[in-house]
Amino acid sequence: MKQTAVEWLVEKMENLYYVNFEKSFLEEIEQAKEMEKQQIIDAGNSCAIKQHLHNDMIDKMSNAEAMVFTQTDNLTFGEQYYNETFNK
Repeated sequence: MKQTAVEWLVEKMENLYYVNFEKSFLEEIEQAKEMEKQQIIDAGNSCAIKQHLHNDMIDKMSNAEAMVFTQTDNLTFGEQYYNETFNK
């Protein structure tokens, strides 16, 4: 299971004892920024693939199936990605 950058940073800070806090803190922030960047890239890639599959599925639906599909609550691709990646 992946962590968000904020979760990761909090965990790291909880484990700090006697260190040069200022230098360590700055290093942790930089690492958190890189993690967040990768998460954004991963989310974009995941959503792009799901959007393509979604469009293909809709193209193959009959009008009746499409009508039912539009009337049901569906999670956004971003919500699906978050739930699959970060929900514990």
